[in-house]
Amino acid sequence: MRQDTKNNKVLLVSTSVENVITGSLNKYDREGMKTDDSSGYPLGLLYLHSNLEKHGYETETLFLNHNSRDYALEKIKENLDNFRPSIVGFQVLTQNRISTFSLIAFINEKYPDIKIVLGGIHATVMYEQIVNKFPYVTIVMGEGEITFIDLIENLINSPKNLSNVNGIAYFDGTVKLTPPRPLIENLDELPFPKHEIFLDSGIKCGIVLTARGCPFSCSFCCLDNISRRRIRKRSIAKVMEEIEMMIEKFPHMTSLWIQDDTFFVDIPRVIEFCNEIIKRKIHLNIICSARFKPISQELIDKIEEANFTKIFFGLESGDNEILKKCHKGINQNDILAAFKMFKNKKVTVYAHLIVGLPGETLESVKTTAKFVQKLLRIKYINYSNVYSLTVYPGTEVYELAKEKKMINDDYWLSDNVTPIYTAEHTTKELDYFKEFLIDSISGIRALSTWSGFTKQFFILPYHLRYFLSSRTNFKHLLYYFLKIRLSDNQFKILKKIRSSLK
Repeated sequence: MRQDTKNNKVLLVSTSVENVITGSLNKYDREGMKTDDSSGYPLGLLYLHSNLEKHGYETETLFLNHNSRDYALEKIKENLDNFRPSIVGFQVLTQNRISTFSLIAFINEKYPDIKIVLGGIHATVMYEQIVNKFPYVTIVMGEGEITFIDLIENLINSPKNLSNVNGIAYFDGTVKLTPPRPLIENLDELPFPKHEIFLDSGIKCGIVLTARGCPFSCSFCCLDNISRRRIRKRSIAKVMEEIEMMIEKFPHMTSLWIQDDTFFVDIPRVIEFCNEIIKRKIHLNIICSARFKPISQELIDKIEEANFTKIFFGLESGDNEILKKCHKGINQNDILAAFKMFKNKKVTVYAHLIVGLPGETLESVKTTAKFVQKLLRIKYINYSNVYSLTVYPGTEVYELAKEKKMINDDYWLSDNVTPIYTAEHTTKELDYFKEFLIDSISGIRALSTWSGFTKQFFILPYHLRYFLSSRTNFKHLLYYFLKIRLSDNQFKILKKIRSSLK
């Protein structure tokens, strides 16, 4: 553990993301879905924070993803002047790269003595162009807890020798990449993330990670650039210790989000987790993401007993050929089998959809629409939107986009937002695919538009049953109905009136 107090202040930052999720734009919502704090808080930064404190570094974390760039700049300037860190570490995501690059240039100009370190998936994938553009930064490749400590110790020493630090990229006449650092095998050795930074502010949904990594390699996902398609698991005892600590320290917490990339991958372990939740009488609404395979009836029975309330599945498409091309490792039969197991369960199921995957055609969109209508008859899902495929560096989709001359690496140094995949279809064609699919599966569209009504006439009873089942569901229907039927200005006025009456 670091004993001296010289140069031991570290500031961690995740700054402003793009205002709109481009892939969410649709005919009735040209402003698109706004990025907000619904994704919870940044567990990766909080793991770094607690590990830095463990090693004797005074640390502060600024999570500014959902603030404007001007606000982020002022907040960071205030922190630099008051906290006076010797090192600033930025979490670089594809969606926050524009604001991050602006801020690191600002810090280098105005605070030249501060060392700047970058990490995160975008920095890991695009390290070469970033280091060439900003030769004064150092990039932590992949998992950061151990590498960051090693790097900081080196940066504050004089003379420094970055070549001794595994798992980094830096500039020394040319871009240098040191040998990769092994993945952290024993995750139990890491201190619990610094939850209090967010849960002390009144947030009611805590977040835990029971495992890192995913063994799959979907064509649109860049995760394997960090996880290397390997899963490392924490002990269930350690996870329970963390959850019970959170419950004790944050009694206002009502929900728990398991942020594993694919929680169901080890069925016996999920059942063990649920048994511990039940045995310890932990009464939280639990949320997780999962795949449709592997899955079992025993698992689903157990997660219901443990009070899992929401499960997010990545369906993406209902066409077997499209699923095969994007390496999902599932087909229609797997999905149908899972839905039948959930049929009479209280657990709410979500199954995200994407249009414009490689190989997509109008026929594949129609197949997806027909298949999802079949699923709705088994276990209802309330669809208000579907997404267009977004392109991220480090994915197979990105390589296809480059091959087809849609994009090149220079794009990521521009101020352009994260793009949708237009290498095979025009934006207009993709908009049509999206509108056709939403009109075919969304209960909101079925009950508020003629095109939705005609495409979904035979499943209208399922929609009505859902929206009339609770006051909350009916309010959602009314909200989206007015959003579709009113002009943008009329809807904004209505929202202002509603807010003033609260």
